[in-house]
Amino acid sequence: MPTPPSTELSSELPFAAAGGSKPLPVLAHARIEATSKTYGWDGIYVEVGENHGWAVRDLVPVGHYIALNRLPTPFEFDALQGGQWVRQTMAPGSLWIQPAGQAFSFEVTGHARWCGAIVQPAKLKALLGTDSAVEPVIGLWDDTLSPAMMALCAEVLRGGSSGRRFADGMLTVIGTQLLRLFGEANSAPKGGITGRQRRIVTDHVDAHLVDPISVADLARLVGLSEAHFARAFKQTLGMAPHRFVMERRLERGRRMLADTEDSIAHIASACGFADQAHFARAFSQTFGLSPSALRKSFGA
Repeated sequence: MPTPPSTELSSELPFAAAGGSKPLPVLAHARIEATSKTYGWDGIYVEVGENHGWAVRDLVPVGHYIALNRLPTPFEFDALQGGQWVRQTMAPGSLWIQPAGQAFSFEVTGHARWCGAIVQPAKLKALLGTDSAVEPVIGLWDDTLSPAMMALCAEVLRGGSSGRRFADGMLTVIGTQLLRLFGEANSAPKGGITGRQRRIVTDHVDAHLVDPISVADLARLVGLSEAHFARAFKQTLGMAPHRFVMERRLERGRRMLADTEDSIAHIASACGFADQAHFARAFSQTFGLSPSALRKSFGA
């Protein structure tokens, strides 16, 4: 029978030193509210707990790790990325995903409340027939994964009363979503950004063309240092991030010239240019004719 939540539990989340597999007591100071240890779940282990502070270097999870921020407020900490400490923010209900065997280094000084799940890749492969190319990501909100983690948290806290079928069903949901987000393992690029990261960046740029967009902003979206992101982005797309932003602005301007009767000054502003002259110069350099000449070519 499942055991009810206890206040006398110790963390058994399996984190190890980089290159190793022997679990280390890195969360010995945490207060654990409940775990799935005695529930008979196959391929997934879940803990619900809280801790204050967590300074770790080059740890790896023994399995894919998915953690949910249970605080009602954003949770902030520093992560070592590309040799630099980068400030991270996790909104309430957002996730940290760390692939099995991939090292991370964190500096946490505040209070954390979390639900953490270790998912075994072999179990996911058995369920789905393929390996997922899981990537590290911090602060992810996903319409399926986030509620799935909330459901796992609630199930652990109520004593695992739904049984093993519940865990098997949630594993299928988690595995399917990991594949949707990251794709199959053999499709992950080497040294570049992934398809998921490219979609995140593109969606953000398109939604904020009227606003200032910095490389640092885009790097934070995908959990990379600014230098690492700039190199990886150029390797994948063949252009620097600032050029990508410029091309998206110009393409929107071109569509607006063709599809609307808005003034060129209004279009320049709507596409994030400082003024009409700036828009006209960039447009002519890219398309070989001025905005007004393009509009005339459409008979407007």
